[in-house]
Parts: sequence; structure tokens; C-alpha cells
Amino acid sequence: MSFRNGIIRGGQNGQILLIVVLTMIVALTVGLSIAARVVTELKLSKQNEESQRAFQAAESGIQQTIERQSAIGTLNSPINLDNNASFSTTFTTDNGTAIVVNNGQEVDQASGADVWLSDYSANPANLFLNQMGAGSPVAITLYWGNENQTSCFASSGDSAAPAIEVVLLRGTVASPSIQKNVYEAAGCGTSRISGATEGTTVGGPYTLKGVTFRNSASLTFNGVSLSNGLIMKVIPIFNSSLVGFQSSGIVFPAQGSIVTSTGTSGDTVRKVVYFQSYPQLPLEIFPYSLLSQ
Repeated sequence: MSFRNGIIRGGQNGQILLIVVLTMIVALTVGLSIAARVVTELKLSKQNEESQRAFQAAESGIQQTIERQSAIGTLNSPINLDNNASFSTTFTTDNGTAIVVNNGQEVDQASGADVWLSDYSANPANLFLNQMGAGSPVAITLYWGNENQTSCFASSGDSAAPAIEVVLLRGTVASPSIQKNVYEAAGCGTSRISGATEGTTVGGPYTLKGVTFRNSASLTFNGVSLSNGLIMKVIPIFNSSLVGFQSSGIVFPAQGSIVTSTGTSGDTVRKVVYFQSYPQLPLEIFPYSLLSQ
């Protein structure tokens, strides 16, 4: 009888041991899970903090570069800040045989944007120097619209295909002439704007400096390519639009400056790109009438 009782007691002890082991395993699992979560949250918190520091450093670089109008620091020798972050910047001129207006940002249909065909100077006495195409015509192709802007109905919202009005100021500063032309999206004909020049999508989509366009057209005024240019105003109609230009080989004057600032904090790197355009000329200089559309 006592032997049986011994067996019973031994079984009870084994059950207790199993329960203790299982309890320890559960407690250990829960503890490790909590510890892992805490470590992850601490890591994310540190990453967010470093990301903010890196971004603030990049913004500081943008501001200082704009003030100095020159690059500051290099990737191998950055500028160190008091918060253990650093930055370096590049400062480049936005010009070339191909340009994208506003550095790839859409041109608003309500205000348009300037395209400089001569060198800009903050000194009014030196404004409009070194005209593009002085003495001879320059073949220039206009690009606009994206692949989602295909509707010829003006009330189609974001899918409405934009037309582009180009107002050209050219000639001499003392006696300039103003000419304009309207370029309609491919497939829209002249149903929306009488007398417009219809663009084409043949050979498209077109890519300039990483920006993709749907429409293209040769830039002409009274059938003549651009020459003796001073400045152009490009105004999207029916919808805001990306706008780009490609010349036959002659470099467009500077349209502004591109500041790229790289901020670093720990292992986190943030990059900010800022486009510094030249001041827009008053709309009164360009007597056009289609802007209200």
C-alpha cells in the first residue's frame, strides 16, 4: 500500500515540476517578447531622432548655401554641427541644351512661369545680355503634359489635357517685340482653341532630365524658329502641366540654381533638393489674353 502511495507522490511531484517548467517557459517567452519590443522601440526612437537631426542639418545646408550662393563642404569633409549632425551641399546652375521648367515641378495654369533666353542679372542695367539665338534662328522643341492628361474636355479635372501658350519677348531691350503661339495637346485639334498648333505624340513618351512628357511640338512664331530671344512666359491652359524645352544644340541660359544638401546623423542620411528660380517678371509685360481660360 505504501508503495502505491509512493508512486502517487512521485507522479504528483512530476506534474508540479512540469507545471513549473511550463510556467518558466511562458514567463521567459513573454519577457523576451517585451524586451524585444522595448529594444525595437528604442531603435525606432533613435532612428527617428537621427532622421530629424539629419533633415534639420540638410535644411541648414540649404539656407547657408542660398545665402552664400556657393557649395559648402563635401561628402568627404562635411560641415559639423553642434547636435552631432553634419551636412554638405552642391550648388549647380540649371541650364543646358535641355531644360525642364521649375526643375520638374508642374507649372501652374493660373500664373505660368518664365523661361530665360538671355542671361539674368540682379542689376537691371545688365538684364537680357547674351541673347539665345542672337543673329540666327534656333530650332527648339516644346514638351508638355503627362501620360495621364489625355482628355480633351476642359472639365475633366486632373485628366484634362493641357494646352500651352508661349509668349515670346525678343529683339532689342530698347525696342522688343512680343509674339505668341498656342500649342494644343495631341488629339485635341482646334476644337478648344481656334488657330492653335496641335502637338504630336509620335516618338513619345519623351524624357528630359528624368521627366516624362506626352506631347511635343516645334516652337515657332509666325512660322519662324526662335531667334534673338529675351525671355518667354509659358502658361498652361485647362490644366497645370510639366513643361520642357530641347534646343538643337545651343545652350539655354541659366534658369536658376539647384541646391542639393545632404544631412547626416549617425547612420541616417537625408537629402533635400531646392530649386532657386529667378524673380518672375510682372505679368503686365506680357499682353496675353488666354490666361483666364
